[in-house]
Amino acid sequence: MKYGNRPLWQRIVRSPLMMIVAIVLFVILAKAAWNIHEKAALSGARLEQAHNELLKLQARQQDLSGKVAFLSTDQGVESELRTKYLAVKDDESVAVITDPDVSTTSTSTPVVMQEGWFTRFLHALGL
Repeated sequence: MKYGNRPLWQRIVRSPLMMIVAIVLFVILAKAAWNIHEKAALSGARLEQAHNELLKLQARQQDLSGKVAFLSTDQGVESELRTKYLAVKDDESVAVITDPDVSTTSTSTPVVMQEGWFTRFLHALGL
């Protein structure tokens, strides 16, 4: 066959219009593949973030479980009461230790509380 006598299907496939259609189709498919690649990378990053969050929550759960186990005992309850509320038992006493370098007398002037406007108003009315 000579160059000019190609069959119809070869002339259609090798025409400039089909080349443009093929290039446009290639660009569309390449864009779709790139979008899928970006979504896969984003999903991987989110999976890693969720895994890190899970590890943090598991560590917090272990810590809280330890605290709950400690507070379930009488010693734990007593310790927590003593630290939070500065509680003492009936037969115990509290000793306050002061620093000897700090003087116990105050040299500053006493603070005088100022009356509010309502109190002054009542005094003005004689009440």
